[in-house]
Amino acid sequence: MSNTHVVFVYGNLRKDQPKRRIMEPHLVRELGMGRIRGVMYDWGAFLAVTLEEDGEVVSEWVEVTDEGLKVLDRLEGYPYLYDRAIVEDLANGLRGWVYHMPMVKARQYDRRVASGDWVEHIRARRAC
Repeated sequence: MSNTHVVFVYGNLRKDQPKRRIMEPHLVRELGMGRIRGVMYDWGAFLAVTLEEDGEVVSEWVEVTDEGLKVLDRLEGYPYLYDRAIVEDLANGLRGWVYHMPMVKARQYDRRVASGDWVEHIRARRAC
């Protein structure tokens, strides 16, 4: 029997974003929007989240298969680029994995996403 895993996806894996198609074959179900404690940094083509700073990250919860978690691990460069930790949603109590970086690494480009929402941030960035 296959296990499933709840994951907080906050960047290019969100609905209607470029890398969502990589995850879709392994998607069991979408669990809705959520918020976790942390801070997001814009690295240009992708982003970094650190759990070591006080702020909020807004994104989506999904449930994936075992194979889906392995696919996400490879995509996110786990454990070399990103690490994984269990987090709890600030509003709805969902718990699951999130990919994150240590604060010192995440801050390398020092472009904090004030809204904590990647989709909102890239819309605003394109409008400028």
